[in-house]
Amino acid sequence: MNPCKICAAETKNSCSNCKQIYYCCAEHQKQDWKSHKTNCRPFKIVINDVLGRHLITTRNIKPFEVLIKEAPLLRGPSQATPPVCCGCLNAIEPSDYINCERCGWLLCGSECKLKSEHKYECELTVQRGRKVNVQEFTNPHPMYQCITTVRGLMLRDKDSELWQKFITLESLENARRDSMQWKVDYETVCKFILKFFNTTSFTEDEIMRVIGILQINGHEVPISDPPHVAIYYNASFLEHSCIPNLAKSFNKDGHLIIWAPGAIKKGDHLSICYSDSVWGTGDRQHHLMQTKMFKCECARCVDVTEYGTKYNALRCEKSDCDGFILPKSLKDWHKEWICDICQSQVDKGYVNNILERAGSDLNAMEKTKENCIKYVEHYKKWLPGQHYYMCEVKIHLIQQIGKEPKELITISDDELQKKLNYARELIQLYEILAPCK
Repeated sequence: MNPCKICAAETKNSCSNCKQIYYCCAEHQKQDWKSHKTNCRPFKIVINDVLGRHLITTRNIKPFEVLIKEAPLLRGPSQATPPVCCGCLNAIEPSDYINCERCGWLLCGSECKLKSEHKYECELTVQRGRKVNVQEFTNPHPMYQCITTVRGLMLRDKDSELWQKFITLESLENARRDSMQWKVDYETVCKFILKFFNTTSFTEDEIMRVIGILQINGHEVPISDPPHVAIYYNASFLEHSCIPNLAKSFNKDGHLIIWAPGAIKKGDHLSICYSDSVWGTGDRQHHLMQTKMFKCECARCVDVTEYGTKYNALRCEKSDCDGFILPKSLKDWHKEWICDICQSQVDKGYVNNILERAGSDLNAMEKTKENCIKYVEHYKKWLPGQHYYMCEVKIHLIQQIGKEPKELITISDDELQKKLNYARELIQLYEILAPCK
């Protein structure tokens, strides 16, 4: 039992969010909410010159505790998408859709036109004076590249409270300005919006800033098919780490849930992975530089062995050596690689040739059980079993062996053992590399 903050009466009822303050009744909690709400969350926003705004814990966090649960500030189709319903954001079948009677944009059904997000592109299209006419169902569809940006822009005049939150998020305009992505966005989204909607309501700078906010802060939300993009205000301040201390998921309404797989100490920085933690370091670094405009220097990225797993390593090219080839230096990741036993060196061209061939074969391959087994057998000459390409194939193989319940009756002991061995191997590996996945 603990004392009620208002009247000091003994009670066991705590604030349902922070679990730190106690109230004997709902009326006393309501009475204290104005002063308590700023301290209620288990984190606070802080700022420094290196990280900008970021989150640190205000108390110890227990395993599996939810730290953030929030509705999207803005959501819409991904920039590269086929035609989708402007209400529910699911893919449109060419033979099964309706057009919004006001603007012509595609909808699944009449109930989807009531979705609040659609009103923004609908209104701007009505102002244009001519309905949208979607004839092609290509992917990506050029007209759909603009919708989420338009929704962000329309907040300025239609919802000032959300706009003030949205426009303060990081856009990294200066870093993006000279990038190839900036040029692509300027041509395919910015100029398209100004011409297609025949509008002077927004400047090029405003449009490019909104595009940047979406690119830097957007989350891929997998509750629609295809996934859509959404902005979540508090989650936008979470740092990146390739070994994060938080995991994320989404409920059926598209609300983001950020939770802690393990304990976190008071004062610790809070992080999620902006990339895919099962990718190799080179792929993660490339993705982060292309999409988030920074080079990651987390503990995993500065360790060429990736915590001793040698997840990126190749086998030594010498037939009489059991060593692994890894980058000679983090600063020279794209230059010489060296064997950890015989110290022989190879240039990055040799490494690239193997990885490009292995990656190309993997992408082109139909992921059947037979093909996966052949892939592992063929590439084990160059790739150790824990290499990220081999791990991807093993995941497919685990899923294919005994896929149908009736197969488990007839499956051979050797195949079943292979499935179990690969599963144990991958669990052990990813408990090190992706504990929050």
